[in-house]
Amino acid sequence: MPLLSCPLDQLSLLRVSGPQGADLLHAQLSQDFQHWPDEQARLAALLNPQGRMLADFIAVRLAPEQIGLLLDASIAAAALQRLRMFVLRLKCTLDDASTQWARHGLLGDTAADYPAPLAPPAQPWGVRRLESGALLLRLPQAGSAVRCVLLTERDQAAQAALRAELAALPALPPSEWALQDIRAGLPHLTAATQQLFVPQMLNFELIGGVNFKKGCYPGQEVVARSQYRGTLKRRMYVVSGPAAMQPGQELVHAADPGQPCGVVVNAAADTAGVWWALAELKIALAEQPGLHLGSAEGPELKLGALPYALTAPD
Repeated sequence: MPLLSCPLDQLSLLRVSGPQGADLLHAQLSQDFQHWPDEQARLAALLNPQGRMLADFIAVRLAPEQIGLLLDASIAAAALQRLRMFVLRLKCTLDDASTQWARHGLLGDTAADYPAPLAPPAQPWGVRRLESGALLLRLPQAGSAVRCVLLTERDQAAQAALRAELAALPALPPSEWALQDIRAGLPHLTAATQQLFVPQMLNFELIGGVNFKKGCYPGQEVVARSQYRGTLKRRMYVVSGPAAMQPGQELVHAADPGQPCGVVVNAAADTAGVWWALAELKIALAEQPGLHLGSAEGPELKLGALPYALTAPD
C-alpha cells in the first residue's frame, strides 16, 4: 500500500529545556535518562507515591538540551503541572510545545513504502534527524507494517515544505492509528484512566517503560515490590467485541458477575465495525470464556493476541 499519513492532534508535546532537564526526568519517571543514546526514544511513566500511573510518555531528544514528551492531550496539563513541582533549583524549564511542534503519524506496509528522505530507523524506538531538522521516530508494530511519528517545527521553512508533502499523502484515519497502537500492545493513559494502574498492569515493563536498575523515583517501591516480591494478579490484554468501548469502562466476567474484573484502557473500531481494545484484566479470568462489557448481560468480548509474551515477573 502507499505510505499513509495522519495528524496526531490527540497527542501533546511537553518540552523540558535546560542542562538539567534529563536529571529532572531521571528523578521523577520510571525510565533511565542518564544513560540515553541520542538516537533512541524512551518510554516512561509518571507515578504517584502509591505507584499508580499519572501519565505515560514517549521521550525524544529535540535538541542537545531539549527533551520532548509525547502523551495524550487530555492529561498533558496535569502532567506538566506535576513535573513543574519538582524543578526546584534544577536548571531546567517545562512548557507545552504542542503549538510549536506538529505531530504526524506515518504507516507503510514495509520500510520500502517510505521515500528515501523519510527512510525510517532500522529498529523500533529508533530516532533519525532528517536534513530539515525534523525528527522521525519508529514505533513498535504488530506484523510487518512500519509505523513512525514525524515531529516538525512549525516555524522552520524546510519543515513546512515537508508537512505540505505529508498533506498530499493518502490519509490514515485517526481511528486506524489508534487501532495500530492496540494491535502493537502500546497503551496510553487518558483522563479516564489516570491513577488506575501500576505499570505492570499495563505490561509497561515488558515494552521497555520501566528500568529496575536506575534507583529511586516516586512510586518506585511499589513497582519493585510488584516485580520481585508480589504475585502479579492483573495484566493487559487485547479484546474485541461488537459494541463501542471507551477508556475507563468496566469489564465483568460471568464467573464472578458481582464485581468488575477489568477496565478498558484504549479502544477503536476496525473497518468492519468490530471494536478492539486494550483491557486490564484479572489474570485468573482473562483466558476463560464469559468476559462482558459493562455487566454480565453486556456484549460478550473475545480475547485477542498481543505481539509480545506476557512473561511472569522475575
